[in-house]
Amino acid sequence: MGAIASRGYDGAVNLPERPGPHERPPRGPAAALAQRITAQIPVLETARLRLRAPLITDFQVYARIACSRRARFLGGPMTREEAWDDFARTCSVWLWRGHGAWVMMQKADDVPLGVVLLGFEPGDQDPELGIALTQAAEGQGFALEAARAARDYAFRALEFPRLVSYVSPENTRAVALMEKLGAQCEPALLNGNLVYRHTPPSARMDPHS
Repeated sequence: MGAIASRGYDGAVNLPERPGPHERPPRGPAAALAQRITAQIPVLETARLRLRAPLITDFQVYARIACSRRARFLGGPMTREEAWDDFARTCSVWLWRGHGAWVMMQKADDVPLGVVLLGFEPGDQDPELGIALTQAAEGQGFALEAARAARDYAFRALEFPRLVSYVSPENTRAVALMEKLGAQCEPALLNGNLVYRHTPPSARMDPHS
């Protein structure tokens, strides 16, 4: 996913009126197999959120983020085809590395709010915590809540020795999020991005950070 998504603009571009055939959910035995695979991905819960496995139907939400200026710190805005490739790559990490993307849902209404990710892309030196929200999810603390859950899962359940976030210096909201998480900014940039190193729970002074 690259650097954590910017927040503050939702002007979608490059979205055709109707999805392509490849975006339609499968049927029959293929659908049953997909469901069994998806069921293996852990569900995380917080006070207000449920983080679940991504479904093919969630691409509509991801495309609204990736094909807009909200993705300008993720290499966007993307075309719909580019967004599909990015979403598919993000989801496939589960099969290869045992971690990947969750879709954030508010428990109250089950409406998708965005994506939180434990990823590892070419050029990354360590596994990455990333997040991208819809316009409707802004300003309610959901990013912090979801990022904490994913970070703690990485350290406690997956026993990650290291976890970082790559953030554009211009992405002031993401920088503020990193500070709330208690991540430490390293002195050197990586590919023009700030590198924030997350702290395992056992090493934190404040257990709520």
